[in-house]
Amino acid sequence: KIKAQYPGLCFEITDTQKDTIVRSTDNMFESLRDAILMSTFVVFLFLASFRQVLVVLVTIPLVYASTVALMWLAGIEFNVVTLTGIILALGLLLDDAVVVMENIERHYRELGSGIHKAVMEGTKEIMFADLSGTITTMIALAPILFVGGYPQTVFRPLTSTLLLALTASYIISITAVPLLSLRILTLNHPLLLRLEGFFHRITGRANEAIQSFFAGMVKAALNSRPVAFIYFVILLVLFVVSVRGVMPTVGRELMPPMDTGGIRISITADPNLPIAASREIVRKVNKIIGENGELDYLSSAIGSEAGVLSIGSGSGIDHIAITATYVNRYERKESIWDIEHRLRMQLAEIGNIKRLDVVDYGATALASIRANVDVMLSSPDFSDLVRAGDLVEKALYKTRGVVSVSRTWNIDKTVYNLDINRERAAFYGLKNPDITSQLQALLRGALVATFPAANSIDFGVRVWLPDAQRDRLELLSTILIDTPKGEKIPLGALATITRAFEPGVINREGLNYTLNIYGYREKAAISHIMDDFEQAFKGTVLPPSVSMEQVGDIKEFKNSAGRMVSAIGFAVILIFFTLITFFDSVKISLMIILSIPLTIIGAAWTLLLLNYHVSMPAMMGFILLSGIIVNNAILLIHFAREKMAEGMGKREAMLESIRIRTRPVLMTAFAVAAGMLPVALGSAIGLERLAPLGAVAIGGLLAGTLLTLLFIPLIFIWTTRESMEIH
Repeated sequence: KIKAQYPGLCFEITDTQKDTIVRSTDNMFESLRDAILMSTFVVFLFLASFRQVLVVLVTIPLVYASTVALMWLAGIEFNVVTLTGIILALGLLLDDAVVVMENIERHYRELGSGIHKAVMEGTKEIMFADLSGTITTMIALAPILFVGGYPQTVFRPLTSTLLLALTASYIISITAVPLLSLRILTLNHPLLLRLEGFFHRITGRANEAIQSFFAGMVKAALNSRPVAFIYFVILLVLFVVSVRGVMPTVGRELMPPMDTGGIRISITADPNLPIAASREIVRKVNKIIGENGELDYLSSAIGSEAGVLSIGSGSGIDHIAITATYVNRYERKESIWDIEHRLRMQLAEIGNIKRLDVVDYGATALASIRANVDVMLSSPDFSDLVRAGDLVEKALYKTRGVVSVSRTWNIDKTVYNLDINRERAAFYGLKNPDITSQLQALLRGALVATFPAANSIDFGVRVWLPDAQRDRLELLSTILIDTPKGEKIPLGALATITRAFEPGVINREGLNYTLNIYGYREKAAISHIMDDFEQAFKGTVLPPSVSMEQVGDIKEFKNSAGRMVSAIGFAVILIFFTLITFFDSVKISLMIILSIPLTIIGAAWTLLLLNYHVSMPAMMGFILLSGIIVNNAILLIHFAREKMAEGMGKREAMLESIRIRTRPVLMTAFAVAAGMLPVALGSAIGLERLAPLGAVAIGGLLAGTLLTLLFIPLIFIWTTRESMEIH
């Protein structure tokens, strides 16, 4: 419509995220498909039953349909974050469904119950533990809804999706799974039975070996105090190394870097160049950009738009901003950081460029964050501020991980100060405005005529002195000034001209001058960069009038990390009191809570192996993990307490719990991990932003599960009375 209204104008899309969003959404559904296939395969490896896998495959769409319906009612839309929640929910669905189905199958096959009795007894026996695990997971996630700030804004849709999926998953697991098992487990086709028997013989031996391994490890510790001591020493060493060694090595950042395909190039040219020279720089830069990678869109701008009030981002004609958008990462051979690095090297060879920043864009955590490192200096004394800026800039250049450094302004714009001799000017009948108005007309141009154009506004015609006469200080003095008497007097006879330098823009905040020094990274952890910066800046003394503040990623990270740590602590407290209501025992609740710190070991090493940093998604993964990992301890302890209530001793009850519950515990852990694998690997466009969440969940869940199967039984046997009343 606009194009038709203005046929003489050319409209082009220079920057859009549409293609990225569409491709990202498609990739997310592909990742969901992969998660379903991998999780189903893991379940089959443990169960060796086509019929039980069929129950899972039928249950998955039921849960997803219910979740999507609940999302629609809650007004939650599909995007990368909510689709990630749906992928993560797959593992939680399997956690509920597999535990119920496996227990039904145990009653039906091992205990020889009729199918109806097996369904009723199997569901009833596991319902409490399943409900406990679901509620603890939901309670662990709940604080994110109210944590406030950046974490709440980013993760609230994810958390809401997970809570809805958990609700649907539990309801389906105790309703649809028993009904489907009632029909599907009774299928007895000879070929099906032979195939299942073949696979069962293979997996059965593996399952028995795993059960015997954990039972043997527990027995060895129970029979020998030195063995138990060695176990706990190894655990303590692993925990300390993970917390004190691995986590600092991993580093911290607000959000992981993401290959959006976008590059923003900021160039500061010599401020004394004419606009034509800036245009030539743009032409050369655009040519180089076009030769690097598969370019989609390209836009360039010189300076700021005239007449537009700019808050904090004003610039002169010496500033050139170029935005380049490349095809998505699956359609090019190089990462966006490889292209950045090469562009940075090639563009630096162009003349008349004073500062150059080549950075990826489109994945900034907050629009208000101008750079990864943003040091803001403020002072009422302009000269002190300049000296302080030079000191900070020098330290940033020495900082590892920083690929380019820039600042909001420099004192490099040439100006000419005109000191008029009033007595001499008065002698010729001139006043200051007479001289300055003539100079302005000669140097900046005077409107001498208008040129009418058909169907358009008139064009003004301006004349001014040639560039050669305007740009040289010695020639400015020879400019002739007209006097009222008709004489022409050289400017040098009326005034003194001196050259000076000033900033192209002046920034203020409050009543103080401000100067921001920016540092840009590629993929280095922001905590490592700040540590190196502090080391490089150590011993530097700023002028007394200057104050310094970190306002980049690190400031928002500290604020957000504080909120996330509070959410984790609050989640653990809520889980603890919830467990007390379930088990009516502070001691049992503490035992179950002890499984949460065990996850730190696996989470830390997984982040290190996958080269991820501790970030908001990683901390979100730990919150999710704290709700999931307690399910394993709940299954073990709940079954052991039931056996003790039937008259079995605590040692025999826990060993029986290990024998019966090891398979479902490991199966759900590995199935959940398999379902989260596409998230951890960042397989979809945009999913790499949440990849640390999956990495923490997988590593913490697997390591925590294995350690839970060993240490929770030992603690239970050592701290529980032989005879106890079970409520």
